[in-house]
Amino acid sequence: MKPSLKLTNAIHILIYISTTDQKATCSSKEIAASVNTNPSRIRALMADLQSAGIIERLGDHFSRPVLAKPAAAISLADVLQAVDPNPGVFPLDNKVSDDCPIAQQVNPVLSTYYEEIDRALIEKMAEINLENILQDVNQRAGTDLCLISGVSNEK
Repeated sequence: MKPSLKLTNAIHILIYISTTDQKATCSSKEIAASVNTNPSRIRALMADLQSAGIIERLGDHFSRPVLAKPAAAISLADVLQAVDPNPGVFPLDNKVSDDCPIAQQVNPVLSTYYEEIDRALIEKMAEINLENILQDVNQRAGTDLCLISGVSNEK
């Protein structure tokens, strides 16, 4: 899975978990059907989100996943860090010729610019939180599909 798909799928999982229907089971199979992917990919992403303290399970292993903290406290940067700890927008080409003096300079020069772009992107992602996304989902749907304030469960 590409890093961008990991992030998109992880956000989809968080939106799905935030549904107002707290009686739904939110199994990896159900979420996978919504994301249109394999349940094992969903379980892997959920494990990453759980390890990062973004989601948790109350009760046994098969209990419904819930947000571990308020949606406003979960930034896109947090989610990205959880599912792809070493993201990079632009990869460097590591197959350049070692014999070419230009090729020897391209990666060191570009890496400086790429790192600057990556930092700016992460800073912007830190400004956007899950609550913003849930509000937009509800607004676009024209109904309250997702819980917005607080943690999406009753602890």
